[in-house]
Amino acid sequence: MTSHSTAVDATAPVANPHRVSIWRVIPWSTPGFSMNALIVMTGYFSIYATDTLALNPAVVGGLLVAAKIVDAIGALLAGYIVDRAPQTRLGKARPFELSIVACWALTAFMFSTPGSLGDVAKYAWIFLSYLLLTALFMPLYNACNPLYTARVFPHRDQYSDVAAKSGIVTVFAGILITIGMPIAISTAGKDPGAWGFIAVCIAIPATLVGLVRFWVFREPREAGVEADRVRVKDIVLVLRSNPYIWVLSLMGMLVGVYGTFTAGAYYYRYIVGDIALMGIASIGFVATIPFILLFPILVRKVSVSRLVAITSFIGAVGYLVMMFAGANIGLILVSAALTALAALPINFLSPILIIDNATVNEWKGHRRLESVGGAVYAFAGTVGAAIAAGISGVVLAVTGYSGTADQQTGFALAGIVALNSWIPALLAVVTGLVALFYHRLEGRIKQISAEVVERRERAAGADTATVTNVGGTEAVRQIREEHDGRP
Repeated sequence: MTSHSTAVDATAPVANPHRVSIWRVIPWSTPGFSMNALIVMTGYFSIYATDTLALNPAVVGGLLVAAKIVDAIGALLAGYIVDRAPQTRLGKARPFELSIVACWALTAFMFSTPGSLGDVAKYAWIFLSYLLLTALFMPLYNACNPLYTARVFPHRDQYSDVAAKSGIVTVFAGILITIGMPIAISTAGKDPGAWGFIAVCIAIPATLVGLVRFWVFREPREAGVEADRVRVKDIVLVLRSNPYIWVLSLMGMLVGVYGTFTAGAYYYRYIVGDIALMGIASIGFVATIPFILLFPILVRKVSVSRLVAITSFIGAVGYLVMMFAGANIGLILVSAALTALAALPINFLSPILIIDNATVNEWKGHRRLESVGGAVYAFAGTVGAAIAAGISGVVLAVTGYSGTADQQTGFALAGIVALNSWIPALLAVVTGLVALFYHRLEGRIKQISAEVVERRERAAGADTATVTNVGGTEAVRQIREEHDGRP
């Protein structure tokens, strides 16, 4: 009898099991495509209200601020709801993905306000639909995302890889969205009926795309084993004992301010002269593609917080370019490329930082509460958006902007320029400084993660292989590296 042995090349590279295939990342990113389109669409809310519905910009700004205050409360409640939700046959976090259907239904409804209504009825129509969208259904989607991610991709290397690669594919999709959306909007002009038709035509396919992840990815059964229900005192304890949640949320709030100014449409309509050209700015995003392609490598080599800091400072320079750009498309493209960098890392990689904070919570002996962390971050972003809405409304009102006029005064144009240049530049610089402070936590997260898993091993009396099913940390890989070749 002849025995056969299989030779193993010890020098051959071993595939990292924690890398996620791009063919899994693409369907995972589909809600991002959909929500990207929704955010771009709702970005036209202000100009739709002032120019198409002929409503007062100061009143619109005030209503937006009021809505955002309610949104902020809704964001916190959403995290509590998701973390307290029971385990169902569809999972714990996954059912909340269906909120994207309501998001698009309300968006289409909001942009279908009949032009024949009186001003009070118009205010009521847009305010109530906007409030339901941003205070209820969007917070539910945002709150479930970190928990859903941590359950489907349980290791930090996995969800870091997914976040980085999702950023790549989402930006490619975002370029198409931001080119096509202004062209569609420009065809509507100031006609309320045309706006409603375009909103419905966008909402239907965007909803279908947004549901792909729900159908493709199921939560693993072992992820359903959970401790006692979350109590209010668990949440309070975590919020009191982990200061980095608030530092991260401060970054989110600042980005929420300068990233949600709705004056871009005003700039293209009244300074450039054609709102359809707003899509040209998306060409500037092409310059960011090499940087985006390096996301997976940069996340492994440079901390997320340092990436946020560096790109925030670069983005500030881009905003300042708009002070002198005028209608010069070349300068506008340069600004678009630089400012795109300002928000990319924090927007795409914030789930990593949220889940890291959950690991810190566990390290301190508390509940992980991924959804609550996501909700607090969303709350901060919503507060930032409220501040942005208030600033935009005040600046437009003080400078004498008139939505019914075809031409604006020089003072009003100066206000539009300020909202697109030095105001967001200042906020981007502050964001970078806060991110540098946050790096203190990221420098310790690997050690913290390793300690968390070691505690789990001691508590469960299990080996490392059993612990690998527990989500939310990179500690298993860390422990294996530290103990490789040692008894």
